[in-house]
Amino acid sequence: MEGDSNNTLKKIKKSFSFVDRRNTVSIMNRQDELKPGVVAMIKSSPSKLAEASINILSCKTDNDIANELVNICKYAEEFQYVQEFEKRDGINYLIELIKRTPAFYDMHCSTLGYALQALYLVLEIMGTDYWDRILDNMIIKKMVDIVKSDQSKKKVLGAEQFSRTSTMSTNTLTRNSSIRESDYNSSNNKNVTGDKEPLMGQYALSVLDSVVRFTETGNEIICNLLDVTDITIYITDQNMECSQYALALLNAMFSKADNKLKFNEKLMECNTRVRIEKLLPSVSSEYNMDLSHHISEYQHYIMALHKEPSETPVSLENAVHKSMLEKIKIDALTDDGEWSYLGFSNEEDLTADFQNCPPGFLALQCINHFILKYRDKHREMILEQLSKDKDRRCPFVRAAAAVTNILYQQLRIGRDYIGVEIDFLPILFSKDNVFYELFCISILLFNTTWHEMHAKTSDFSKVVDVVNEQLQFVLKGEKKINNLEEFKTSLNNIPFSKIQEQRLKSLEKDSLPIIELREKLKPGLQDMVNKQRLTVLEAGELFAVPRTNKSRKSLYCKLSSNHKFLHYGFNIDSNTAPSIEELPEKLSISDLENIVLWKDLKKTSRRGLDSPLGFSIEYNQSQMAGEVKTIDFIARTEDVFSYWTDGIKVLKDEDASNKSAKEHLSMLLEMELKIRQLDILDIEGLSLPEYKPSIPSLPDNFNFHYSFN
Repeated sequence: MEGDSNNTLKKIKKSFSFVDRRNTVSIMNRQDELKPGVVAMIKSSPSKLAEASINILSCKTDNDIANELVNICKYAEEFQYVQEFEKRDGINYLIELIKRTPAFYDMHCSTLGYALQALYLVLEIMGTDYWDRILDNMIIKKMVDIVKSDQSKKKVLGAEQFSRTSTMSTNTLTRNSSIRESDYNSSNNKNVTGDKEPLMGQYALSVLDSVVRFTETGNEIICNLLDVTDITIYITDQNMECSQYALALLNAMFSKADNKLKFNEKLMECNTRVRIEKLLPSVSSEYNMDLSHHISEYQHYIMALHKEPSETPVSLENAVHKSMLEKIKIDALTDDGEWSYLGFSNEEDLTADFQNCPPGFLALQCINHFILKYRDKHREMILEQLSKDKDRRCPFVRAAAAVTNILYQQLRIGRDYIGVEIDFLPILFSKDNVFYELFCISILLFNTTWHEMHAKTSDFSKVVDVVNEQLQFVLKGEKKINNLEEFKTSLNNIPFSKIQEQRLKSLEKDSLPIIELREKLKPGLQDMVNKQRLTVLEAGELFAVPRTNKSRKSLYCKLSSNHKFLHYGFNIDSNTAPSIEELPEKLSISDLENIVLWKDLKKTSRRGLDSPLGFSIEYNQSQMAGEVKTIDFIARTEDVFSYWTDGIKVLKDEDASNKSAKEHLSMLLEMELKIRQLDILDIEGLSLPEYKPSIPSLPDNFNFHYSFN
């Protein structure tokens, strides 16, 4: 839009807006946004819309105000509108409206709900500095009363039609982005009725969340008015969206709490962990990114409770520390037992193993939890060492400190929270004090691995490395562990022998001679895979054809033995595979131009080519530009699709590269490498035995010695 036309729009207060998007084209961005092919529409400018909104909020009837609030929620998607709305003191109009509007009385219920929703959306666009403007006791108390009210809880927890799964943009993570998306989708409703009234409880929670996060005094005000119990009740699998807002507010209060241990005790009393655990089966990081983000944040806060003890060295001058150390001996040994059986590094200084931070005092806490809950196991582990040589004993205390440090590192307790994470471990919500429970299972694993490795005291660091790999394999594997029983079972399935096998494979992969041999063998084996694909094409195959061509029901295709022609025919009626002579059509390989996989096509370009096992061959027999024709194929199985698409690539002098081709190449490489490593093919006259060799009898005596040096 240039010249007089642009001035005309300015005079009548109109602007361009995209048909399929929500943002407005302004004078500043029109050069970048208005391009050939873009569909836009003329509508009222943001300034005119904001002016109309203010006029209605200031002097219209309740019904008009309620309907305009719906429009404000929709317009709040546009930054230009929000700026104009704020310039006209729109935020204060909303605040005053919320103050004077009673809750849960017929029409006022809808008005208040949409007012809270509009206030949140406008302030979110304007930025964190604006949240101080609603630090008013009256408006805060109004939102607290909404959250605490039985009516609000009933509407949220009892209305299944409002139970929606939160969504978010794949590019942007916001604290409550589902508010913006779902509200836009429903905001075109012009008549506000009781059936369509918003759920005030969840919007009040969202506003309170922002007040706590973005103001200095908001947390103190809200904590004095609102109990944790009133928030946790909104965490329910009946309403995932509301659970998201409640959890966001709890996280905000958790982050601002002066005494986080005491705050966590309140959360435990309210069964917050149990409520979150019930959400997990329905939560997907891909489709519930907002809720996943808040669960991840909550996980960080409960794990961070262990950070302070991990940074505190143990001291005998501390009465609590001293009593815990004494308890280790009392519960494991008789009065005349020796401290050396317990596995301290330094029997003269019992605190030496707890000086490194982490794990510090946290390791001693874990040991005492283990003694308290598994006293018999602890005693059994210690007494077991009495029957072993001193060099073969598994040092319990040293092992406990090492295991605590491994868990500390793997659960990333010491790091600062990034704020955009969406990943969480379900097992951390399976039990209260779950870190200690993980330790109890892991220290038993350490003891088992020690014996499997036939370790000595000098091998301690090697055992630590193996246990670290075992725990990493389980905690960071593709399959998420849901509970402690799964955790224990998974660890039992990864003995030292499996770790050793994995290490050998890794060593083979990383070894320079193996890498060089692999690269040397690869071209020949790739050629073998390519030839196998062509052999499949020579055998021929029956394909389906697109439904758009009703005269053709099937297609049979076969590659000639000299690899120069593709012979094919439609609707071949034969119980056996037809010969090349029976196929009426043929296509020279030299005319092949391209192969198109239907699954790679855009939806708008498919025109009936919608099968994931479909592909097309493009060819040109006239040697003239623009004369490209196609033959369409629909394979009956995934294997046929893979072999034929790869085979056609080979005909075009490309390598077979589908998933199955890569698997076959990898398998052949591994087999060839193992044969080469056996080093038997180059030894003249040596052949593999056809039968299992007999086992020789035992010698007459064993009076001999063999040195491995």
